[in-house]
Amino acid sequence: MRLIIFGVCLVLLTACNSDGDIPKGVIAKEEMGKIFWDMVQADQYAIQYLTKDSLKDKVKPETMKLYEEIFRIHHISKEEFKKSLEFYEAHPDITKSIFDSLSASANRRRIELFKNQTRPIKKPD
Repeated sequence: MRLIIFGVCLVLLTACNSDGDIPKGVIAKEEMGKIFWDMVQADQYAIQYLTKDSLKDKVKPETMKLYEEIFRIHHISKEEFKKSLEFYEAHPDITKSIFDSLSASANRRRIELFKNQTRPIKKPD
């Protein structure tokens, strides 16, 4: 009986992924989350501003320039990002946790922004 319980525990432990399971050469989960956040911001900028500007025909090249700037800021290459992205695409459980964290962070920011905008206006005495 103990052997069965030990076997079940071993299977469960090996099935769970942790940061230790991320191979060398793949961007760490926390850093990848930061990169994804910046890329989402770049995409939003492209959608909101570049599509309405005279650059409308150059949205994709301009977005690629923004991505290159993100890679520079995070001290990674396009190849490192691609390799890491392939890893995370192959491990949706890890990717889900990254996006869940990003979503929670965005919700917190949205709530704070809303709180700051809805402060009561003081009436003059």
